[in-house]
Amino acid sequence: MLAGVLNVPHTDDDWNWFSYQHRLSHDRIRQAIKAKYGYNLTDYQTDPIDKNNMILFLQNNASLHTDMNGVLHLPGIDLYDTDLTKPNEKSAWVYYHWQEHASAESALGIGS
Repeated sequence: MLAGVLNVPHTDDDWNWFSYQHRLSHDRIRQAIKAKYGYNLTDYQTDPIDKNNMILFLQNNASLHTDMNGVLHLPGIDLYDTDLTKPNEKSAWVYYHWQEHASAESALGIGS
């Protein structure tokens, strides 16, 4: 799962795979947070990703990360303010985004 979140998507198929792997990671993180801390975090819709409304994806994803990082007391970065149409920004976003997933899964002992 986590490796799928590290791959930079270029094609629609890539985005679909990223979206699915991303969803699985967030589901595992939310379930582990509920089991460990008793918090039932909001499941913001991020899969499938509507390529015509990437702003909504970025907003929902940022909310997921803010919530999980808050419970886990992990530092986070602004995953909303980016332009995924720019290759350098997209690559950087994917990497930093993956780091947050890896940190959360590690903190919860559920690394995938």
